[in-house]
Amino acid sequence: MTIMMKKTPWGSSYTVSLSRGCQQCIAGEKLVVLVTTECSSNCFYCPLSVERKISPYSFANERPIKYIDDLTLEASIMEAKGASMTGGDPLEQHSLSQTLEYCRILRRIHSEDFHIHLYTRGKEITPKILSNLEPYINEIRFHVTNLRKDITQVKLATQFNLDVGIEVPIIPTKGFGYYCDLINHFTAILPDKDQFYFVNLNELEISETNYRNLLAHGLNCDQRNPSAIEGSAELGEKVVNWASDSSSTPVHFCSLSTKDGVQLPNRIYRIAKNVKLFSDVIIPDGPDKGLLLRGVIESSSIDLNYLRWTLIETLEIHEDLIHVDQQKKRLLTNAALLNELKNEIKAIFPEVTLGIVEEYPTYDNLQTYKEFL
Repeated sequence: MTIMMKKTPWGSSYTVSLSRGCQQCIAGEKLVVLVTTECSSNCFYCPLSVERKISPYSFANERPIKYIDDLTLEASIMEAKGASMTGGDPLEQHSLSQTLEYCRILRRIHSEDFHIHLYTRGKEITPKILSNLEPYINEIRFHVTNLRKDITQVKLATQFNLDVGIEVPIIPTKGFGYYCDLINHFTAILPDKDQFYFVNLNELEISETNYRNLLAHGLNCDQRNPSAIEGSAELGEKVVNWASDSSSTPVHFCSLSTKDGVQLPNRIYRIAKNVKLFSDVIIPDGPDKGLLLRGVIESSSIDLNYLRWTLIETLEIHEDLIHVDQQKKRLLTNAALLNELKNEIKAIFPEVTLGIVEEYPTYDNLQTYKEFL
């Protein structure tokens, strides 16, 4: 049996085909719902940020879910075609009811074609939990850390009307044989049903919260990509290549360049199209795809509304081209217009600070670039 290994332009590879959840993720169509940071596994490679770990809220993309409307608003803003329920572990004892509530709401307000997949360690999976989830989710992915213990929970899920996958990071020190055995054991339990069963292998990621643990386990930073672990991508591709000759189960190696260079920009671009101000310019492609190019006017001493109306009337700026940003205490305008009028603005208000920025269109408006004028 030989199945051709397919390589993507962004550094991932797979056999057979991708799960629908993966297809939507890569297209940027998935709402990412961090239900909880609660997890009893304590994996040494967990990359979850400190900010998320200490927050009392769930998150829909970058938006904290303080009220249920925050979840539905974020799904609407990005025109989501699906959602991924993640954590922590969304099925931990204290998170299960929240997970079910989010899934019910998303399923109720969207069409039946809305695709929901869920990640879990699966330690507390029971037939009752799976029965409760089945009407609302399409796909469940198990983070397997001990195959002998975890395979029972994975096998249980295959008895339901769900697509089922195993999703794990590629840890070079585990070795090639470990991942081949994982795929073989998973394949051996799969029933003859009209569902999609798959294995996802992720390039191991370095973050500010896990890098000490990774180094302590003898893992080194990849010199070509400081966010990745050396040897993870090479091993992942080797396993996929083996699977193309040796396994009928679809296997997908997902690189960090896929997540950071394709999936995230595509999702950001979908959001940008719906939240951009008339004065904003969306960066259309490249690594900064979806970021907003903006002109900013800042002052700690002048009332922003007064500043805005004075500039509109004095410099004949159209009202739609200058906005008050109360969250960050600044005015937003078109970057090219600001560069053109910078001398006139400084002549009227010498104390203001002018700049051109690039920032995410997300709830947190993370700024990636600023040039003072």
